[in-house]
Amino acid sequence: MTMIDTPDALKALVNRALDAPCVGIDTEFVWEQTYYPQLGIVQVGFAADDCHLIDAVALPDLSRLGALLSARDTVKILHDAQQDLWILRRITGAVPCNIFDTRCAAGFVGLGSTLSLNNLLRICLNIQLTKTETRTDWLRRPLSDNQRAYALDDARFLPALREHLLAEIQQRGRESYLADELRQYDVAKLYDDRVPEEQYMRVKGTGRLSRREMGIVRDLATWREKKARQIDRPKNRVLMDDVIVQIAKRKPQSIQALKKLRGIGRATANYYGRILLEIARRGAAIDIQNCPPISRPTRPNPVDEARLDLALAFLRGRCLSRGIDIAMVASRAEVRALIYNSKSEIENPLHTGWRYEFLGADLIALLNGERAICINPQTRLPELLRE
Repeated sequence: MTMIDTPDALKALVNRALDAPCVGIDTEFVWEQTYYPQLGIVQVGFAADDCHLIDAVALPDLSRLGALLSARDTVKILHDAQQDLWILRRITGAVPCNIFDTRCAAGFVGLGSTLSLNNLLRICLNIQLTKTETRTDWLRRPLSDNQRAYALDDARFLPALREHLLAEIQQRGRESYLADELRQYDVAKLYDDRVPEEQYMRVKGTGRLSRREMGIVRDLATWREKKARQIDRPKNRVLMDDVIVQIAKRKPQSIQALKKLRGIGRATANYYGRILLEIARRGAAIDIQNCPPISRPTRPNPVDEARLDLALAFLRGRCLSRGIDIAMVASRAEVRALIYNSKSEIENPLHTGWRYEFLGADLIALLNGERAICINPQTRLPELLRE
């Protein structure tokens, strides 16, 4: 194991990785006090006994690592890849390419697609990692031997794990499914920052607000997102969801009234009070047509609910019989959207790619009455829905 902490050493490691067929990659970061995660370590593993740590504290310029991240000829192996790739995309400026996510691959071989790396290694390779440094401050130096070993363990076995999972996938003839799923990581848009104007939809506690009140929530949430990025602080440290909802409902007219709201700190009210009052005032005055639409719960249509139950049973039966994790295929909301036509064919994953081939085409035919299921009272449901 070596600690890469100079530009020349980083260049040499990247050049070596570019000549390798595949490398394992992981990151360690700190994300409690900032809007963006602070990268401490990048782990690169060629084999169990050939692993390296890149010191992101000593090397604030990691743009050279971007050449590896975007290389088409070297497979980058990660577990639960999206967050690590988002961090590396932001740090290096490079768009990821040729990614192998062991979490995704596990979902195609009869294992859960939400398994931790520790559990996946234990099941597939009979390797038990020691998780003793989960609360490490990865920005503090020097790192202890235990901390270094802990970090290396998350990358050292990734090449062997990929080899094991690929053999299982090839045995099941699911290479095309996996390739289709992994292509999502090559899309630059996946790593874009969240759109500030859309973050109001993530604010909790808005279920009973009026349309105009939701307009205020939208504007406050937009301001909060931009401010959090500007000062690099977690957004709830800038303004909590509950405070946003209370401002929208009560529409305070003064700093004193603002300070009486539950959950707002005095410093926050003093520092940001005037802009919060102004946002609430403007939101209360805008045309109702420019406020976000709201949808109230409606009484379910018994026929459509019965079709939803049938579709979910078909989904479960097909996944159980074929050994593909249900979570990989579709959520209840996506199946519901298919029935209610609340998403376009492009938006609903069941209309495209491997999901359409595996389930979507048959499910649509079933729902349209183009396919019948013969029920034998002696047959269990998973057997009933295999084909």
